[in-house]
Amino acid sequence: MTHVCHSWRELFTSRPSLWTRLDCKNVDKTKVYIERSKSFPLEISVRFTQNTPRREEALVLAIPHIGRLGAFSLNGIPPQVLPASAKFFSSSVPFLNKLNINISRKPPPVLPENLFNRDLSSLRELRLGGVITRLPWRGMLNLTTFEFRRLPGDSILIAQLLDFLESAPRLRYVKLHNSIPNPGGPPAEKVVSLPHLKELSIITEQPHSFLLQHLSIPAGALLRLEFTFSGLESPIPSYLPNPPNNLCNLSHTTAMNLCFGPEQRSLRLNGPSGELYMLGNWKRGDSKPRSGTGKFLYSLDQFDISRTRWLAVTRCDYRPGGFVQMEMWCLYKVIRPMEDLRTLTLTRCSNINFILILNPEKTPSNIVVCPKLEEIAFYIEHPDQLCIEELLSMVEERASRGAKLLAITIVSAGTLALMKEVFQLRRHVSRVECKFDDGPPAWDALPAARGLGLERLVGVV
Repeated sequence: MTHVCHSWRELFTSRPSLWTRLDCKNVDKTKVYIERSKSFPLEISVRFTQNTPRREEALVLAIPHIGRLGAFSLNGIPPQVLPASAKFFSSSVPFLNKLNINISRKPPPVLPENLFNRDLSSLRELRLGGVITRLPWRGMLNLTTFEFRRLPGDSILIAQLLDFLESAPRLRYVKLHNSIPNPGGPPAEKVVSLPHLKELSIITEQPHSFLLQHLSIPAGALLRLEFTFSGLESPIPSYLPNPPNNLCNLSHTTAMNLCFGPEQRSLRLNGPSGELYMLGNWKRGDSKPRSGTGKFLYSLDQFDISRTRWLAVTRCDYRPGGFVQMEMWCLYKVIRPMEDLRTLTLTRCSNINFILILNPEKTPSNIVVCPKLEEIAFYIEHPDQLCIEELLSMVEERASRGAKLLAITIVSAGTLALMKEVFQLRRHVSRVECKFDDGPPAWDALPAARGLGLERLVGVV
């Protein structure tokens, strides 16, 4: 825009705030930006690749001005740059509020212990990946976001991480991606409080719980645990991480979402005391499916799910070759305690199992499972996946026992083939809808605490 006319050029070059973002792609451009930005805080973002040799020269040109750094993002770095710039990285940065260092090379570089003179009092966002650091900094009172990725093994103790978290009491978002430290160091009774925490995400290869034992998670926070099992011989464990005590019994749980693969299992619970999201990936070298759903659902024993009002289940079905992802007894164990369940959403499931369980005639001692159930939604790929006869039997039996359904919604690309048979349900169900669509809802979505009706889930098709 400075080339449009003399007036435009004078206008834009006189505004220092327009020249503060440096990408270090060009040496001459970097010089101009540094000059025109005057004393304004700089935002430096540089990404090194094999085809960007001059970015190193441009970065070195900007480093002497690091004292007015406002945001710094460094992705990849030649081996010679960090040592050569060490004296500049020891300078104070009173304006720095965002720091992102992500380096993928071996051996991983070691951040200097006197990084930015150990003074990061203005920092709000800190993201580190593929680097070794002892997190020695103090004065992190303004830090709200912390991410740690690919921490090399044996490079940090849990005591050091806890000391760091303790120095940042305003943390709201914490993510540890393959960066769980060694369990040595802190006394067993030490607990770090994170009163402002909104989300804690931990992604590892194997289940874990020792870090959670030293953290106080506030009510209303989301705890996300994700783990991966790799290889043919790696067994599915009979245990899962134990969540903190204040999340073990999610009081008045309003919603639950279950997904059963074929290559992943997920459990998501939501309630006023917080939200727990556990995701387990089973990776094998062949194409055979992996069982283990029953073991994954053992974790439900830690929670009070009797007041769950909304349940969504995704991909709970039979696989080719007679493989069963979820046995009938396991389904019954999950659904039976939900005495307050109002809405059930089944996406690409073998829904015959659920229909049989909800039928008092087919359940033990003729128990009416989920007596307050009002709405059911089926998302199916083909019309023949829905057993209309068993569904009709179920709604008739429940109506005769005072558990009448208010709404049944069937969403499929072939709903026209079901119209005639589905019409029979109108004798016992207040509202029956067939909708034409082949796009199921997001499998990990949870509704808000209020308004759990199917109108929010199905939408207008």
